Amino acid sequence: MNRKLIVAIIVIIASVCIGLHFYVEWEKARFDASLPTPPPEPTDELIPSIAWQPSASKPHEAVKPEGLETLDADDPVAKAWAKLDYIADNPFAWGGNADPRTAALVQQLMPPPEYLVDEAHGEQVGDLLDELAYLRDPRSIETLTAYECGDNMGSAPVREALVAMGPSTVPYLIPYLDEALKAKEDSMGLYVAADVFSQIGAQHRADLNGIIEHIILPKFAQLLANESLSPYGKERVKEAIAHLKSARTQ
Repeated sequence: MNRKLIVAIIVIIASVCIGLHFYVEWEKARFDASLPTPPPEPTDELIPSIAWQPSASKPHEAVKPEGLETLDADDPVAKAWAKLDYIADNPFAWGGNADPRTAALVQQLMPPPEYLVDEAHGEQVGDLLDELAYLRDPRSIETLTAYECGDNMGSAPVREALVAMGPSTVPYLIPYLDEALKAKEDSMGLYVAADVFSQIGAQHRADLNGIIEHIILPKFAQLLANESLSPYGKERVKEAIAHLKSARTQ
């Protein structure tokens, strides 16, 4: 066969192959473009909120009773709230660890997500919370109470940490009693506060002397009179009152 003919045949075959290749790729691209765009996959990555900052004021400041500043400094109620101020200003007075990991964990967790994307996301949040709880750093109490008292999630290690950090936890739980007084139904915050106050009160009765009598027990009494509180909620409050009064007599 003529050499030139062979070359021509090879060139034609190569051209056809190249043409077919580009045609197939063009058809594929056209088909892909016609497909609907899938929704973005949910991410389980926790992105710190740049809008969140730790509370600058004392955690119980917003729920101080009106007229408190007019009371005499020796008034039992004024002394109880002043003791709460001292506790809030001195969170390490009862021990605790100023752990360098606390700030990074808090920034990852705050504010609590409105919802958990999926099971993997929930596990990640739970692992971070448990890690923060095991540090026993009083600077984490605001974060731990936000999760434990909210509708997001809580855990035994978190509640154990709140109890272990003792009086330092109390200023952060007082506002949840006020929330429960305003709520139209029981709240997780009330259940947690009742449980944790019972245990801390038994372990640190002398440190909380005055605070229990003039702040916590009166708020519990108001809750018992609250018609919005369920029978179960009232039973939890009664149990907490009994524990606190029992600790007082020991």
